[in-house]
Amino acid sequence: MTACRRGRHAAALLALALGLGTVLGLGTASAASAAPDADDIIVTVPEHTPAPSAEGSITDAELRWGLNAESGAGAFAGGCNFLSAGRAGDAGGSRVWRETDGLYSSRDGSVHIEKPTADGTWAEATWGTRCLDPQGAAVSVSSTSSTSGNQVVMRGGTGSSDGDGVRIRWTGSFTVVFYGGMTYWSVTDPELALDASGDGELTGLASGYGTSMDDMTKWQALAPVKVTLADIRGAQVATGGGFTVTPRYLGVSSTGSGQVARSASNEAHWGSFPQSFVDFHRLTGQQGYWVTTGGVRDAAKPASPLTVSYDASAPVTPPATAGGPAAGAPAPDNPVVRAPAVVPADALASELVALNAPQTLLPQAIGLVPEGSGTMSPLVLPLLASASALGLAIIAVLSMMRALPWSRRAGSPV
Repeated sequence: MTACRRGRHAAALLALALGLGTVLGLGTASAASAAPDADDIIVTVPEHTPAPSAEGSITDAELRWGLNAESGAGAFAGGCNFLSAGRAGDAGGSRVWRETDGLYSSRDGSVHIEKPTADGTWAEATWGTRCLDPQGAAVSVSSTSSTSGNQVVMRGGTGSSDGDGVRIRWTGSFTVVFYGGMTYWSVTDPELALDASGDGELTGLASGYGTSMDDMTKWQALAPVKVTLADIRGAQVATGGGFTVTPRYLGVSSTGSGQVARSASNEAHWGSFPQSFVDFHRLTGQQGYWVTTGGVRDAAKPASPLTVSYDASAPVTPPATAGGPAAGAPAPDNPVVRAPAVVPADALASELVALNAPQTLLPQAIGLVPEGSGTMSPLVLPLLASASALGLAIIAVLSMMRALPWSRRAGSPV
């Protein structure tokens, strides 16, 4: 009896040991390969699947960016500013594009242009919608919060993500069109290089055609040059399937760009795109649209957020866009103060025509770039308008004081 009990106890201990060994992965080969009983509970631990942001190669990254609000805003001439897929060809001169020119495209290979819609989704842009805001209204130059919100979307980016950071290159081009086509430039094969802290830059080959606000007859092809498109700090490169970051603009200074001094009235939107970027635009004639110049459009110039997704099939959700100012830039309290009318508009227009013949006045509000190809600087018209108004006011005052020869009567004191 004692031997039997001892045998049963030994068998029980052996069974318990085998059970613990199986759980801990220490069982013998025969125990591991034994078929499970009907009453056994089997627990399956799934294999770990790395997130798209895990270290390794990147084969289909997506870049989404609108540069700034001004790149989808109304323009003083030509209708609006907009983005186009591909590298636009030669328009033959500084002029407004026509649909029949074949210069505009909403899709070119892995590059396409999208616009936000009223319901919060994204739709591919078209020639007919390029100047419309998300609600379908035409963008207006009179408001810095009026913009189409269009963005370039580039897919197929290749590179790597590791402990040292992220490096991605895209193949393709897009074109940034201002004043309806009077001035435009292109970006080809952008490259992203960020360190482990998310600091770095987005670069690309910039090309296009050179013109000037002082001489719209000037038109020359520009050789491609590598520029920094976006200076990036603190991007969250190690979390999720990508990141959204607002490139540096606010508080950034540049030289030789026409940037005005920082002040209490402009500090909310004062800044500049990278130095090599604004240097390139000395040639395109667009330099003033990428720095704070003291103009009424300054609030639309800060850089917009850009979004990078490591896997285009599972993109990071971009920030909501409602056609307002560039995200990340505080809305400035910078109302436009308009000069009071001194003389009737018809009289002022007649005076300007007489002073500047044969220059033809624009049938719209005076802008920075004229519709025609005259050689007079577009900035001259507003200055002449102010000078003419002041001159007429002085003449009126002197006439009332009878200080002019034709206003004196016989016997009147001088």
